[in-house]
Amino acid sequence: MRRGTIHPLVGITLFLGVFGILYTLFAHPTALFRKIVFVMLVIAAISVFYHFIYKRRTNKDHLAYLKAVRQSKKLHPQAVRKQKTNHAHLKMKRPSRKRATTTHLTVIDGKKGKKKNRASF
Repeated sequence: MRRGTIHPLVGITLFLGVFGILYTLFAHPTALFRKIVFVMLVIAAISVFYHFIYKRRTNKDHLAYLKAVRQSKKLHPQAVRKQKTNHAHLKMKRPSRKRATTTHLTVIDGKKGKKKNRASF
């Protein structure tokens, strides 16, 4: 496999792009700044459009599910929520537990006296 090689058109395009950015940076820095801000605003507008308009569209199945959840919450109200406890006292060092020996496990002695005579084979 050929790795590390770039198609000549891609290389020329990248070179011209870097050259154009460097030229604009030294010749017209305010124009470059305005272009960067404009691109950032366009990206922000697209992301806001996607998040608030496109992503909020839901299908009928999801709307039916949300309606069922609301009805279920009305029928079965949740218990009063407890206040969150301060986790500072939970982070105290706890003594390490010693492993207890398992007393319910025993070794079953097999037929030790009846060893095979390997010389007879």
